[in-house]
Amino acid sequence: MQLPHAEMAIVPLEKITGYLLNDAHPEGGGKAIFFQRYGFRLDEPHVLQAELRRLAREIDVRESGFGYGLKYVGVGALNCPDGRRARIMTVWVLRSGQPPPFFVTAYPVLTEVR
Repeated sequence: MQLPHAEMAIVPLEKITGYLLNDAHPEGGGKAIFFQRYGFRLDEPHVLQAELRRLAREIDVRESGFGYGLKYVGVGALNCPDGRRARIMTVWVLRSGQPPPFFVTAYPVLTEVR
């Protein structure tokens, strides 16, 4: 299934700058190293933000319920600034089951997609 209301997906800039591209973050530091290896940069967070929004519109997701609404998990390939494609898993939520979908996190799945 497609992410419901994907065209409205919200990727907070602070998730990018404070977490996914912050190599000093205690939990996100490893993710930052991964994303930076593919050319994403802390001083250009909108590049990763735009790619995550694009993925929201294109990936197939699995839905599950949890205490705060509906959770959606899907895998897709980022178009990276260095010209490669990186496969990641993304997690989105619909708070109380209502739009818009909010980005929660992303994890590397494979190092490269050809």
